[in-house]
Amino acid sequence: MNSPNNSYQSNHQYDFEYLKECSDIIGSHKIDINEEKILDLLQIKLRFPEGSIEVINQSGMVSNNFFNAKRFLIYEQWKRLHDLGFTTVINDVLDLTEQLRELNQRLFKIKGSDTIANFYFSNGTDTRRPSFDPHQHEYDVIVKPLYGSCTWHVNDEKFEATPESVIVIPRFANHSVSASPEKRLSLTVNLTA
Repeated sequence: MNSPNNSYQSNHQYDFEYLKECSDIIGSHKIDINEEKILDLLQIKLRFPEGSIEVINQSGMVSNNFFNAKRFLIYEQWKRLHDLGFTTVINDVLDLTEQLRELNQRLFKIKGSDTIANFYFSNGTDTRRPSFDPHQHEYDVIVKPLYGSCTWHVNDEKFEATPESVIVIPRFANHSVSASPEKRLSLTVNLTA
């Protein structure tokens, strides 16, 4: 019979191994996508209903005043914000390309469920807010920068993230991006149930 202490250590070890396995898969998975491809995808008329795309405004809140009366993306209105340097969150992206669908299938074999992942997409900025204020989640998050670099904070640690990085953010860890001066695209994988 396990004592409560042994049970905690066993669960903690399982969580570590699970996160390592997921981060290894995400880090090694090839995803060829660039700004031109993202901009092209965003022009698919009925793929992006209201709520699927959000812009982080200067107050750190979500803005989504670029949808029409039928609640689909008005590309030109969204693009104006992108060109001004505001960061866009594109939600639930693991169906957009064959490589992203393959990543979802690889993670499914470990998790036993589909994975929710988002793109954080920026034209680069020195004057706009690059991320939400420090925040945390009730689930683990793994970030794979696809192009560009930015400055991350996870708890008390500060570091530059580049396309060679894989960032593991344990549940309840405070995290944010504080600087994003160049164009960037990051895949954020939420390890929810």
